[in-house]
Amino acid sequence: MEKFKRIAALVAVVVLVVCALLTLIFALIGYDAAWKASAYCMVIIPIMIYVMMWLAKLLGNRNK
Repeated sequence: MEKFKRIAALVAVVVLVVCALLTLIFALIGYDAAWKASAYCMVIIPIMIYVMMWLAKLLGNRNK
């Protein structure tokens, strides 16, 4: 389980870095819709990750 958590954390960091780079690239190139979508993902993805971690902790302690 510990190995899975490390891999999931690494994947989350990579996804956020890619989103940040895409936001920068789209803003510099001038793709308005793509820039807005990428900026939206920069906000929504961390929120989704937090909610999933919170639910996993909440549901994991339910049996105890």
